[in-house]
Amino acid sequence: MRQSTLLKLIAPTLILFSTQTLALPFQSIDPRSLGMGGVGVASGTSANASFMNPALLAAAYEDEDFSLEFLGGVRIQDPGGLIDEVDNYQNNDLESQLTDSINRFNQINSNPITSPQQLAESARAVEDAANIILDQLNKFTNKPLQGEAFGGMVIGIPSKKMGTALAVNAYLIGGGKVNFTNADNDLVQSVIDDAVATADGSRPDALITNDVVADQISGASNVVDNLTSNVESRGAAIVEIGLSLAREVNIGGHGVAIGITPKYVALETFDYRVDVNTAEFDANKGLREFNDFNFDMGLARDFGNGWKAGLVAKNLLSKKYKTVQGNTIKINPQVRLGVSRRNDWLTLAADMDLMENDPAGFESKSQYLGLGAELDLFDWVQLRAGYRHNLSDSDSSIPTLGFGFSPFGVHADLALAGNATDLAVSFQLGFRF
Repeated sequence: MRQSTLLKLIAPTLILFSTQTLALPFQSIDPRSLGMGGVGVASGTSANASFMNPALLAAAYEDEDFSLEFLGGVRIQDPGGLIDEVDNYQNNDLESQLTDSINRFNQINSNPITSPQQLAESARAVEDAANIILDQLNKFTNKPLQGEAFGGMVIGIPSKKMGTALAVNAYLIGGGKVNFTNADNDLVQSVIDDAVATADGSRPDALITNDVVADQISGASNVVDNLTSNVESRGAAIVEIGLSLAREVNIGGHGVAIGITPKYVALETFDYRVDVNTAEFDANKGLREFNDFNFDMGLARDFGNGWKAGLVAKNLLSKKYKTVQGNTIKINPQVRLGVSRRNDWLTLAADMDLMENDPAGFESKSQYLGLGAELDLFDWVQLRAGYRHNLSDSDSSIPTLGFGFSPFGVHADLALAGNATDLAVSFQLGFRF
């Protein structure tokens, strides 16, 4: 019968939507900063000055010297709980439930002695299973996944006369989301309702609708051809090569460290909007390359007795990059203020963004306030903790932890930051003499 043919096609139509939701991105940050709540404008070292504040190369602590560091990490943000929804979908095996109900309907429908009541009950079971899947798929829509990945190398030589550092960094920043449209929800639901109503006999006019749909399918005009849902992914891959220079100067009788990092920037944007019924996908068509220049600038002042303050402005040249889909990825100036207090065994620090920052992909805007502490045990072991609060979105605030091991000039650092929707891990291996 036409009804059984149509119902067999409903399951793969729904499964198509579910498989389009399973894309995950990535991220990362310097582990000392990450483990201390993201601070570092005043509390950073020559090992991370290029990332946090170039002026620190001329305001280094007396025990700092040459450093060679290799670092990397990842971060993923799931503010809408999409991963949990996908897990729930898979763990409940909803597709098998729908397939089983369709198979039972087909068996009953093909049996010549089947009663109308049995056929109606099996059809309603198909409807129930399909509606559960539709409800779950609607929970996927407009819930972004945001990720970052980071890797880099830095060579730093601190000096009040002329501190220098060479840093090479690579970032991947972006996100994606599924748009399960109302039109597609209505389309799939109408096919289910018509098929069930026809089998049930409760709506005679549905037979005409099903005949038309079945004829379209037989003519290779599949229901999938009419779907409007899509998957979006947008972000950028960035490579920076920067040379940081810093010097202490006398301003009003006080020593103030000034640092600058001119940097070459190679940026490749990616922006995809792929319909679920697209047969082929060409990744190269979503890419666009740019080569550019930017610079960071910072100030730092050592007030004595362990107190230090810093101010940094990153990406002072505002940039806009148009993606192939006509979206704009902006790199705007970012300004952050920091203060720290250090003694032989403890460092306390606080940093705050002085302006709100736009997202790179689908995540929220940010303006961070970070608080952090580091306990240094015998110059061999460092224990770190912190808290980073987003003044623009309190739900994305996050606690952090970090650990360092530094025997004989070798430094290994690991940091973890996480809450219910955000997880970041960063690591670093370095040599300091």
